[in-house]
Amino acid sequence: MLQFMREGGFAMWLMLGTTLLALGLAATKPKSARPSILVTGTIATIIQGMFGMATGLLMVSRHYRQFPDPMAALGEGLGELSHNGTFAATLATILGLAALLSARSAAHEA
Repeated sequence: MLQFMREGGFAMWLMLGTTLLALGLAATKPKSARPSILVTGTIATIIQGMFGMATGLLMVSRHYRQFPDPMAALGEGLGELSHNGTFAATLATILGLAALLSARSAAHEA
């Protein structure tokens, strides 16, 4: 898991921090505020995942020719930057489901 995070780069840690922050805020706020906090976290995580993929593509396209085997470097770089999309999709799914469940819970209590 740590290798997965390292290969994805800075955006991976940003997504993890955003997700933990959103979950923490949602847990400490009133039930009526939880869905909007979790949806905001979902959107932020998706944007950060796109940022990670975009910066990864930029770095790979600028530097793959510097390696002894440029095609292998290109393939490895693309694989590593795809971790951002995978991680963002996973975290956004978790936050999105939490938002749906908390909205449903808040609606039943109202």
